[in-house]
Amino acid sequence: MTADISIAVQAEGFDPGAEYNRLRRANFADGATAVFVGNVRDFSPTETGGHQQVSVLELEHYPGMAESALAAIARQAAERWPLGRVRVIHRFGPLRAGDEIVFVGVTSAHRQDALDACGFIMDFLKSRAPFWKKEVNKDGEQGTWVAARSSDEKALKKW
Repeated sequence: MTADISIAVQAEGFDPGAEYNRLRRANFADGATAVFVGNVRDFSPTETGGHQQVSVLELEHYPGMAESALAAIARQAAERWPLGRVRVIHRFGPLRAGDEIVFVGVTSAHRQDALDACGFIMDFLKSRAPFWKKEVNKDGEQGTWVAARSSDEKALKKW
């Protein structure tokens, strides 16, 4: 069975409830749906263990390349687990603290397959999706580019 994979890279917000309903619509073969929604935090951890305030997270991407990378990650998940539907949405542009930034929804006949595939996709999005992130603090200063975190690379090793 081939999974129905849908990818969107967009500036516009999305409705997580509507996306869940889209995954479930006329889908009676899959008994499990796993969903992850990521939101922009109002802080960022520092290298010294502290936190700095963040009011805006700006994401840039190269159109076409980001969609292709997300689709490849979703296909890898569908090759590892028997999935029915996969929906991935990643936003770009300036996002405020609290805004939804990413949606990953996966359906499968069984719970564990859906949960594992959803986690796999999210872990790979964090470190392999080609987005450049800049954090702007509450004072509106120029902002700093976010470097890759070692914890994201460690998360990949479990897969």
